[in-house]
Amino acid sequence: MKAPSLKDYYNSIIKRAKSQKNFLSLLSGNVISQIIPFLIAPIITRIFTPIDFAVQANFIALIMLISSVAALRYEVAIVLPRNHRKARAIASLSFILIIIFSLLSNVLLFLKDFITRVYNDQVLPQYIWLVSLAVLVVASYNTFHNICLRYGLFKNLSYSKIAQSTLGQLLIAAWGYWQWGGNGLIYGWFFGQLLSMIYLYVIIKQKTDFKLLWNFKLIRKVACEYKKFPLVNSVHTVADTFSQQFFLFWLITYFFGAETLGLFSIVIKYLRIPIQLIGNALSQVFYKDAAQTYHDKNSLQKLFLKNLKTTLLFALPFLLIIGLGGRVLFTFYLGDQWSQAGVYAQYYVLSMFFYFLILPVNSLPLVVDKQELDFVFAVVNYVLSLGTIIIMAVLGYSFAKILIAYTIVQSVVYIFTGIWYFYLAYKADKLNMKINN
Repeated sequence: MKAPSLKDYYNSIIKRAKSQKNFLSLLSGNVISQIIPFLIAPIITRIFTPIDFAVQANFIALIMLISSVAALRYEVAIVLPRNHRKARAIASLSFILIIIFSLLSNVLLFLKDFITRVYNDQVLPQYIWLVSLAVLVVASYNTFHNICLRYGLFKNLSYSKIAQSTLGQLLIAAWGYWQWGGNGLIYGWFFGQLLSMIYLYVIIKQKTDFKLLWNFKLIRKVACEYKKFPLVNSVHTVADTFSQQFFLFWLITYFFGAETLGLFSIVIKYLRIPIQLIGNALSQVFYKDAAQTYHDKNSLQKLFLKNLKTTLLFALPFLLIIGLGGRVLFTFYLGDQWSQAGVYAQYYVLSMFFYFLILPVNSLPLVVDKQELDFVFAVVNYVLSLGTIIIMAVLGYSFAKILIAYTIVQSVVYIFTGIWYFYLAYKADKLNMKINN
């Protein structure tokens, strides 16, 4: 095996420095984007009730379920091809599919009575008219996001998150102050998404030469070349969104009522914030770096371990603080009506800890083309965790006991998933060593 030259050594230093800079850009933007929501949280949680938050949680879960696969996950592939024309064709394909899915989602307008019966909720159906627009906005944002990733516009991605959360939370607080009821939680969220989508569109027009390519022969070609994204990754994504948000939230509403869902939705929101701050920043940089590392036949193991060490620095304090003081923190900061949410947070934090550890490297199966097995791990998680909730709920267990069991099951699955991710990196490095030799 050829020894690395001095030039290779300096190139590796430069690459590491760029990677750290990109991570810090994303992290700093994400931190800023969450400062205002955290500052406003004590106001919002004292204005809106757990039932208001339950309606918002179910609405957003519905939007995420549709928008996550509106482009059949082709938008994620925009980062991968070295050929720029292919990336443009993938983006064109993505927007064609997004428009189709957005229009099809209007079918829900004819199912308002069904939705009312299923959720036993008269409020949620009032927002069904907004679903089509919200799907178009969120799915377009996801596509613009991956175009920006391709061009390394990490600072602008951070700014978009700042715009998204800041405007959304300010509007929610204003709506609450004007006593417009739960409308503020829905509309504030939507306008925050809309502004950030428009911002990324403007940035792409100003800072890149990226244009959609309406070459339908090439569009058909890339659709076939990256067919695993709609056939495997989209199924994985919709199953993940369905089980972790949509169906999970419906189960809680059905068995324990909207108030319990409202409490749990706050737990999800405020436990995921620190995870999204660091985990998503690391994940976005890792995806781009891992794709480049794999193309260049360098070590994915080193990249994996570096990300794991960085994540642990943040994950361990997170586990200890919430695990030991969740109830006190939620009661003091959010108000007395959220005291039980703090207890739920203490139960659920272990699962979030292990999720935290694997989130930054969860794109590894995409890079090494092992999406099918990744989906198998996900299905095992869905069946075991949701099955636990259903069986225990039918048997009459309390939500608190069910949440503890749900947390343990998910934690075990996340541990095995992380071990498998490392094995993928190990196998890729071993194959590259054979090729290099």
